[in-house]
Amino acid sequence: MTLDIYNRIKDTDELVFPGTRLAVTEEFIGGQGTFSEGNYIYAAVTGKVNINIEKHEISVMSKAKPTVVPKNGDIVIGGIVNASRQMITVSVNYINNKEVYPTYTMVIHVSQISREYLDSVDEAVRLADIVRAKVIDSKTIPLQGSLIGSQLGVILSNCSRCGRKLEKIGRDKLKCSECSYFEKRTTTIDYGSGKLAFKT
Repeated sequence: MTLDIYNRIKDTDELVFPGTRLAVTEEFIGGQGTFSEGNYIYAAVTGKVNINIEKHEISVMSKAKPTVVPKNGDIVIGGIVNASRQMITVSVNYINNKEVYPTYTMVIHVSQISREYLDSVDEAVRLADIVRAKVIDSKTIPLQGSLIGSQLGVILSNCSRCGRKLEKIGRDKLKCSECSYFEKRTTTIDYGSGKLAFKT
């Protein structure tokens, strides 16, 4: 069954962000600007969705300006595109509130996700979450980052069960607006506000 996000995109040409769940792999092929994980296709870049019905292909077309070179201390925004027990990989689409393309790749070790001890990254973040992070080493490839800080962490997340938006109901405690499933994330102080920009 195709998700609601796809139906909205089909009607409105909606702007999506990295990590947005677009469709199921049984019905579509992921094209430019997307990545597949499990049974789903996700947006890898910020942009407008393009759907080729004949080819059953879904793509995300970015209109980002020429890229910005990241430096230590820069604040970035991106979607989590891979997660293991000890590390997450983020596709960086914004640096200091400026959209960039091609995207950068950032890795964040579990020790840089929370001030609290974590056995595994999934205690604080999940695949496809949108995060605001800080560059702590810009000389490496990929970049090294951190989520530790009141304005850093998850800024947008969807339910692991049904894919709907998670709403913040307490410190790092979220609840699904559709199925009422509870989840935990390391969230920013402004989680759910719809504002991506970092306030200096």
